[in-house]
Amino acid sequence: MDLDHLTVLLAERLSAIVPSGFRVAAADGMLWYSGGETGFPGQPGDHRAGRAGTYVRDNFGIYGESEDENIVGIAVQALDELQDYISEAIHTPWPGTSSQPRPHGRIIDSHLNLWYSDNDTAVLACDPIPLT
Repeated sequence: MDLDHLTVLLAERLSAIVPSGFRVAAADGMLWYSGGETGFPGQPGDHRAGRAGTYVRDNFGIYGESEDENIVGIAVQALDELQDYISEAIHTPWPGTSSQPRPHGRIIDSHLNLWYSDNDTAVLACDPIPLT
């Protein structure tokens, strides 16, 4: 598995689902999350959400013995950390309305499927990532 390529693909898919003003970028085996300079409700001072990230390359290998287990594990970790970053920046659950739905991932037909669900109902999903 080319982890830098996986990181780029994750960044592309996550960028497509984040709220306006947020960005996801890939660099040096990491996913970086950032927000705009202004407009986040409840932020004191300069309204900067700062920056956070997920270590894709460094954490790959801790989720199981198979490559598939590790792909799903690191992708779900990214969903979880992105969700925390955005929810903290906007001071409300994201992408949920009253609570944060759980991040999920699964490989189906050589495609990585990622989504957030609340009570088994998908709240928000990424386009599948081909793994071939």
